[in-house]
Amino acid sequence: MEQIIWHSILDQYFDEHTMSLHLKENSPIVQKKWAPGNRQPVLSDTIISKQDITKLIDTIYQEITERDDWFLEIDRKLSKVVQIGPYRIVIVYPPLSDGLEMTVVKPTVRLSIEDYKLSPETFDLLKNKAKGILVSWAPGSGKTTFAQALIDVYNKEHKIIKTIESPRDLQLPENIVQYSFTYGTHDEVRDILLLSRPDYTVYDEVRNKSDFDLYKDLRLTGIWLVGVIHATRPVDSIQRFLGSIEMGIIPQVIDTVVYIDKWVIQEIYNLALTVKVPEWMMSEELARPVIVITSFLTKNTEYEIYTFGEQIVVMPVWENHEGGWATPHPARVWRQNAVSEYAKEAIVQKLNKHIACDFFTKVKGTSVDLYIPEWYKGRIIGKGWTAINDLEKNIGLNINVKSFDDLPLLDDKVDIMEWKWHLDIAFPQSFAQKTVQVLVWDELIKLQTDANGISSIKDKSLIKTIQKRWFVIIDESKL
Repeated sequence: MEQIIWHSILDQYFDEHTMSLHLKENSPIVQKKWAPGNRQPVLSDTIISKQDITKLIDTIYQEITERDDWFLEIDRKLSKVVQIGPYRIVIVYPPLSDGLEMTVVKPTVRLSIEDYKLSPETFDLLKNKAKGILVSWAPGSGKTTFAQALIDVYNKEHKIIKTIESPRDLQLPENIVQYSFTYGTHDEVRDILLLSRPDYTVYDEVRNKSDFDLYKDLRLTGIWLVGVIHATRPVDSIQRFLGSIEMGIIPQVIDTVVYIDKWVIQEIYNLALTVKVPEWMMSEELARPVIVITSFLTKNTEYEIYTFGEQIVVMPVWENHEGGWATPHPARVWRQNAVSEYAKEAIVQKLNKHIACDFFTKVKGTSVDLYIPEWYKGRIIGKGWTAINDLEKNIGLNINVKSFDDLPLLDDKVDIMEWKWHLDIAFPQSFAQKTVQVLVWDELIKLQTDANGISSIKDKSLIKTIQKRWFVIIDESKL
């Protein structure tokens, strides 16, 4: 662990535990302090004036004229971003802000790869095998610090390394080239990298579609990449690429996801593309391309990604039993044949194409309970069960056909208020801001309630039906 030290007017505000400095005119000076697993703001008794901040800014600009380790990353009329040595300085002027403010960020320590205490297998993966790495989690979790430790590993092997940063705040040896979008477009940076063909490119940070496209283009030309991305779960960093690049090439672009929290590797995912029947489906006819996401630490399959209908489904295969991601090897329970909400929506969409009446579904593992009007059961089952067998193959689940009479119902009292142009149904307060499923004869209706549990109906035909036949509430908790 190497302590980062510099010489600047800003040094007076930073010690070995200070991560950032926050100044605003006529407000207390705030410093964010770091200790392992704990970041805390520390307020000073000193109120800094606009004149003091202006004087500090002038001194910083004077420093720039006397040193060559600085970059003016953003130079707008009301905002500036300056990188001086290890300090990233953001200055915002009124009226963009409601007062002159300045934020200074500085890395507290520089970790070596040895500080992460990686197993030989993990070290070999990151050094020799992983070609498209994403380092993910929230701001301040140590993603960039880990990426810098990887750069040191590659640099010791005399690899050609280049970085993409905005701003350029990685502390790197002179032989490593740092590019910034401040002075060049994505297309320009792409052309330079494709022509110069570095062994490794570190992309800090991957944020938007242009970044995703550039990351993809560089990987598909054979450049090994380390990308830093914000995501609260490892799988979320993969999902951010969905829609930006084709699902089938994602494992060629991203093969490894490293999840960093509090400067510790909590999880590593490997991605691979195969053709198989997704876990919760039955029929071999439903085999399709599937991205299998496996934990490198536990060797368990965690997620599957595939298309279902017109949607891309990210299906959890393992579920964290403890409800968190606190340790590298969390206690987990096998959740076989679970169906995500995305898949349930796709099932309903497919059923809508084959069923010409109202229906209600409840997915249970590898089967679905299908509730329909009694008069439609013969048509949905078909002669010799042929229609229902075909539908099961199409959906990929066993279908248990039931009638609306089998639905559990609630006996809760409701109040009806009839107005000139609409009808209000006042449900009990427990129904507030919920979707309530009600049955009006053989018609299934979804009613949305407000904060007071009231659903307002303006459809004249539905109002007449309710007035004539009334309705009952489906008790979904008993299904």
